[in-house]
Amino acid sequence: MTASTSRTLGALLSLSVLLLSATARAQRPNVPGMQPSGPVINSTGFSIKVENPTFAIPAGHVFKVLWEINQGDTMSVNQQLSTIARFINLHARHDIPASQVQTAAVVHGGGWTALLSDSAYGARYGGKVNPSKQLVQELLASGTQLVLCGQTAGSRGIKREELLPGVTVAISAMTAFNVFQSQGYLFNPW
Repeated sequence: MTASTSRTLGALLSLSVLLLSATARAQRPNVPGMQPSGPVINSTGFSIKVENPTFAIPAGHVFKVLWEINQGDTMSVNQQLSTIARFINLHARHDIPASQVQTAAVVHGGGWTALLSDSAYGARYGGKVNPSKQLVQELLASGTQLVLCGQTAGSRGIKREELLPGVTVAISAMTAFNVFQSQGYLFNPW
């Protein structure tokens, strides 16, 4: 296969993925109260406004939630990180103060690509920009702590200057999980 043919096939594949994604979004039912993003994270994080919920949140309850980000791809926004955006947005839409929503994620395995700067991403993935960059920046700006496993970074040759500003590096994912859990963060498995 020639380089030209390879580029053409790659472009067609990318276009196909975009069209399928747009079709899936267009087929999503129009749900009353559904909002595709916002009010805090505006690049993603859909939510549905629930009127008069019958499960009561105790007054002053603080949500301290921890996610494991261990998957990702190089074609789209990291869906595991989108879940954090959804969590933040849905609580904001239900008038839970931002001070009562504390979020953190430990990134390892295949999730690391979402944390790269555009230049580092492009160097690894044929000049592409990081599709998760805006989401990562919005999560960090909202106060979400994003911690990269040092073992993942070391085994993949990731330099600190290749990470988006605000991302921190731990000795290991296991270390970061232990520290967050000792601080009262509860693991959310999805």
